[in-house]
Amino acid sequence: MKTTTLLRTLIPVVTGLSALSAWAGPQADVVCSYHHTAGDDAIMMYGMPNHAMLHDFFGNTHTDAYSDYARLRSQPETTCNNKADSSAWWAPTMKLPDGQIVKPAYQKTYYQSTNVDQYPLTPFPLGLELLAGDHHGTGPNKRITFLCGNGKGYTNTAGEVCGLREKGDAVQFNIGIQFPNCWDGVNLKPVRGRMNATYASDAGACPAAFPVKIPTVNMNVAWVLPQITSLDTAKIELSMDPVMNGETRIEQWGSIYTAHGDFMNGWPVESAQFMTEECMNNNMDCGTNIPFSYTRAIADTWVSSAEPQRNYGDDTTLQVQDDWRNGGRTANTEIMSLVKFTIPPLPEGYSEADAALFKYKIRIYGGKNAEGADQIFFYPTDTQWDEHQVTWNNRPACNYRSDGILYLDKQRVYRYVDVDSAVRAALAAGKTEIAWYIGGDRQGNNYSFNPAGSKENLLLMLVGYKTTPEI
Repeated sequence: MKTTTLLRTLIPVVTGLSALSAWAGPQADVVCSYHHTAGDDAIMMYGMPNHAMLHDFFGNTHTDAYSDYARLRSQPETTCNNKADSSAWWAPTMKLPDGQIVKPAYQKTYYQSTNVDQYPLTPFPLGLELLAGDHHGTGPNKRITFLCGNGKGYTNTAGEVCGLREKGDAVQFNIGIQFPNCWDGVNLKPVRGRMNATYASDAGACPAAFPVKIPTVNMNVAWVLPQITSLDTAKIELSMDPVMNGETRIEQWGSIYTAHGDFMNGWPVESAQFMTEECMNNNMDCGTNIPFSYTRAIADTWVSSAEPQRNYGDDTTLQVQDDWRNGGRTANTEIMSLVKFTIPPLPEGYSEADAALFKYKIRIYGGKNAEGADQIFFYPTDTQWDEHQVTWNNRPACNYRSDGILYLDKQRVYRYVDVDSAVRAALAAGKTEIAWYIGGDRQGNNYSFNPAGSKENLLLMLVGYKTTPEI
């Protein structure tokens, strides 16, 4: 049960649009299909199953009245397209004007940021729980927005009539819920009479009582309704706290202005760190590329046959070039980069089918130093080299049968290279580290990349994805 005083302290009822419709800062996103409906609320009615208002649940498939961070991570199955995100979200159940209770299709959550140069983000703490909205609301709320799939964009007022997205299709209606992004740094859980988070200013600054800036959770719930041809949003009803007669529920319903949401962080520690430290605080979009775990390169350098005794361990770029034409690679200058990583461990607690969805990938930033697009190669080598001592003359042996191929052009952007088979083979052999040469396109073109320690950081990532359709 959420009290009016509790939520109105957090979210004043004002007019204006949520930033869901236009967000300028870097962000990440996940799409999570609907999983179940229950009268549970582990944030405000922990340990009281079937005593809360009806909620529709997304994300972690085991969410119930007893959920907390430890349970989310020990049972990490999720309906989300990113397997690392075992967070739980819930929102009130919807009833249409004709009395039909309908289930949402999915929700898309954007993890977002503002003005990180001046106000950098801190990763979500373990066990963080957040509330947004007012389940006793009677008017527009700055943090709650509505959208018709065929409409004019986001609004925070009821009354638009949604039509079919297109002829013969379906009505789609979305509710956007923006969660607070300034944590008090102490309380993981909100309680009646005391919120644990509030909202940053438009400039991105947090108030003194809530000094810890965290990513903004923007939850966008979508109902896709092929059974109707129009929907008056002013006549939608959302579930409210039931009247309990012993264990018997008498459901109660409120207007669309009672929209609200609950978020329970279920990201692994390294995922939460990656979101802020490797992406958003660098003013870079993460997109869907939030890993389950990752390691930064523990060594990287390059070697050149043109200067066989020189060490390039302090260079600020990694260089690649070779030419296998006109006498073969040994007849031409060969420049290769060396990269070495500690291997992130495989995930635990997942079913065999879910565990198989995780893949190892290298994230590298750079491109070709000329027009056109070509492929470069990641050749296996041993890990017995030192970046400040290795030269062309004392370099480790190179196996020119590649573990990964990268197609790339002149753009300097993040690139992702699938090396899953090679890393799993190394793990099976009992290895904890792995290394590669990066070889060129065999046509003499030059490539350059940013090393570990740069803002763009060279990483070995363990990622897991599955298809979660947006209907």
